[in-house]
Amino acid sequence: MIEAGPVTVRGPGPVPWDLAATAVECIDDAIALIDDEPVSVEELWAEVLRAAAVDDGAGVVLVCPTWWTRDQVERVRAAAAAAFGEAVVMSRAEVVAAGRDDAAWAVVEIADELVVISRPDAMPVRMVRSDTETVVTAVTAAVSTAHEVIVDAPADVTQSGELGRLVAERLRRNGIPVVVVATLSLSPPDEPEPSEPDARSGAVRGRVAVCTGLALAAVFAAGAAAMRTPSTSGESTVTLVEGRVGMQVPAGWTVERLTGGAGSARVQASSPAEPVVALHLTQSGVPPGRLEDSLRRALDEQPAGVFVDFNPHDRVAGRDVVSYRELRAQRQVRWIVLTDNAVRIAIGCQSAPQRPDTVQAACEAAVRSAHALF
Repeated sequence: MIEAGPVTVRGPGPVPWDLAATAVECIDDAIALIDDEPVSVEELWAEVLRAAAVDDGAGVVLVCPTWWTRDQVERVRAAAAAAFGEAVVMSRAEVVAAGRDDAAWAVVEIADELVVISRPDAMPVRMVRSDTETVVTAVTAAVSTAHEVIVDAPADVTQSGELGRLVAERLRRNGIPVVVVATLSLSPPDEPEPSEPDARSGAVRGRVAVCTGLALAAVFAAGAAAMRTPSTSGESTVTLVEGRVGMQVPAGWTVERLTGGAGSARVQASSPAEPVVALHLTQSGVPPGRLEDSLRRALDEQPAGVFVDFNPHDRVAGRDVVSYRELRAQRQVRWIVLTDNAVRIAIGCQSAPQRPDTVQAACEAAVRSAHALF
């Protein structure tokens, strides 16, 4: 068995830490710079997997993060084929849940920037890893009906052990059996491992200058096809969870948290094909009084001409909402605001000026699916 990701690569054979971490970090890129020399990422992956497999690699099982995209998984599969031949590829959720007789299990997979919940009878849920208490509460609510929970807390993921421990404690108090998994396969005894995340990062930076390109979609995109869910428009989607709110976004879109610039702190999901096409998600408590009145007061305090077309009684994707448009130099955002279970949910549907059609399908799917989790 070879663990490919989420931070490094492990197997029966010794793998240089910096090369393994670089292969994972640059999985979406064509070239990585190592010691200021360009290296093909495909060749780097083949080298790393060849070292991890030790022998001829016959019968190797590659285990990838459940949240990796299909392209990322296929890239690792192709590298394995180049290194030693065809390999079986499984997700971490499949591996840690293997052999369970009771199908009512759930896997909580912790990564640096998100937490993924996988169940055999439901679509996967991806939660932005925000403050610890919010994540623990959201995870507890999401797996409340499971008969057993496996917490996958890879040792290389920043503070995964602490988060995994807190999740396990909360679930056990609720009477749910929990198994915490820190590693799937051990590194060889002579393979040095940094004990702190900072040391891990430093080891990589000391040798690797840069990955040539940026693809943040890796963290929040869907995994294999079986983990995707088709929306009513036919496009595959994943459930994005931020705080108390979940909604569907297209699989493969880049997701990041924005804390600066115009507008409130929010999560943004952007199209990889056309970055100006995006969805925004913000949430807050429901203020006293009517929703439309509080929004109207807030918009009246903004510069004239930025927020227009205020509609206190709009209807989108079959839901009663308040809507308005935000006009910026190179983009426009149609904001759709609704309430659910004492949470005010605001979804921004962004496109180029005069091109709202480019985001319409994703926008309607997000509005239709948006809901408070607890």
